[in-house]
Amino acid sequence: MLQNRTTKRPSFLSGVGILTLSSLIVKVIGLFYRIPLLNYLGTEGMGYFNTAYELYALFCVISTAGLPVAMSVLIAAFEAEGNTRDAGRVFRVSLALFAGVGGMGTLLLWGLSAPFASLLGSPLSAACMRAISPTVFLICLSSAFRGYFQGRGQMLPTALSQVMEAAGKLFLGLAFAGLALSRGESLPVTAAYAVMGLTVGTALSVVYLLCHKTLTDRRAPLPAASADGGTRPVLKPLLATAIPVTVSAGIISLTKCIDLALILRRLQAVGYTATEATALYGCYSTLAVPVFNILPSLTTSVALSATPALSAALQKGKEGIPTLKKTASSALGLTLTLAIPAALGLSVFSEDILSLLFRGQPAAVAQAAPWLSCLGLSVPAACLITVTGAMLQAAGKAHKPIVSMLCGVTVKVIVAYILLGRDGWGMAGAPVSSLLCDTVIVVCNLVFIAKYAPTMLPTLRQSVSLVALPAGLAVGAVALTKLLRSLLGWQTVTSLHTVASVACVACLYGAGLLTALLLGKQLPIDKKEGTTS
Repeated sequence: MLQNRTTKRPSFLSGVGILTLSSLIVKVIGLFYRIPLLNYLGTEGMGYFNTAYELYALFCVISTAGLPVAMSVLIAAFEAEGNTRDAGRVFRVSLALFAGVGGMGTLLLWGLSAPFASLLGSPLSAACMRAISPTVFLICLSSAFRGYFQGRGQMLPTALSQVMEAAGKLFLGLAFAGLALSRGESLPVTAAYAVMGLTVGTALSVVYLLCHKTLTDRRAPLPAASADGGTRPVLKPLLATAIPVTVSAGIISLTKCIDLALILRRLQAVGYTATEATALYGCYSTLAVPVFNILPSLTTSVALSATPALSAALQKGKEGIPTLKKTASSALGLTLTLAIPAALGLSVFSEDILSLLFRGQPAAVAQAAPWLSCLGLSVPAACLITVTGAMLQAAGKAHKPIVSMLCGVTVKVIVAYILLGRDGWGMAGAPVSSLLCDTVIVVCNLVFIAKYAPTMLPTLRQSVSLVALPAGLAVGAVALTKLLRSLLGWQTVTSLHTVASVACVACLYGAGLLTALLLGKQLPIDKKEGTTS
């Protein structure tokens, strides 16, 4: 039965702020986790760890990528109508689906760990795969609760649960790894011990989300689902949105596994031993990739908040068009404002940043710095993938990102295969293929948005401003910082010099944005509305 009251939703930008802060905390924790873990395991041991983690990520994406988004879209639409009864039914149906899919994923990853490890070219990583397999089931349960809260515009439970997972990985993972080392375990077994920290941390987050949901229901219980509706009216639209999102996200995650297999096998084909190839991959995936992933993961919060907000605006028809435009423009503006200076900073100061984070690994830093410089150029495209995909999902075109992903993945696989086996390129082929892949995906997504949801896109003049202003300010900030370093004679860069350089770029960029605001120039984010001017 449709209820006539509507629920006041928290603002889009407040949700972005909460999730961005939690994502930043999670990524900082992740870096602090990998630094001592690298000292425990070395690049070879990290190769085993990251091989298992990439396969887990694939299972995790297949199990959880689509349903939370579909849940948030449906729940937001029902609550915009005041229909809390069907919003509750969406959660109950989704939780049952999550539990079944997660259980199957755990059993598959546990039972087929040895064949998977051999297929990826790293047979000794099987122990890590078995250790991380229970996390697939746990993360599915966690995602069901997160999708429910996100659909209601409540981002704090998701944020806190993410921090719990990361904290468990940090403290328990390092404790378990230290225990394994004290017992004289081998590198693959020690890596498996380290993985178990994530499993325990995820279990703690599930307990928290369950308690929070229980307390929320006690304060404001949802109406019981009526018997006449059943699950079919909810299940059909849920799967219609979830399946395309899952497929598109699964393609990207599968590509990472293909990338892993290509790296290990192509490097061995050109003369590296299996151990040397694993060590190179461990260096790439432990130093360069996590630092690069910080910004794309932060802007994921924009997409998570934008999807239900855009869906709720679309549900209102013509009355929702102003809100639709504002939300879409805010999402694009926030993303570019963060991504463009980060891209330039990572590309220019890659060696400085890695030296600061991994001071005890000079050889690994020297190897990874050029890879991070190239990956830095991918930051804007990688950030826009999630935001443009969220816009298509909200517009009811969730299957279109699949086409974009397939185009990008095809380019990535071809380029990686060629460059990884070419003299003078080797491991450098991996970041170059990632850059081309991300660029192709974003271009395809924007073409689809222009065709099927042009209302969401800013005008040509606004689009130029969204790119030109942060790009110009970022170039100026980096150039002034480099000039200042030269004048001060900072030839040998220390940790203090790196921190000062990053702070200088951030301050100059922020000052430039503030100056443009005071002068009345067009900014990606409007001061009052939180929208594109």
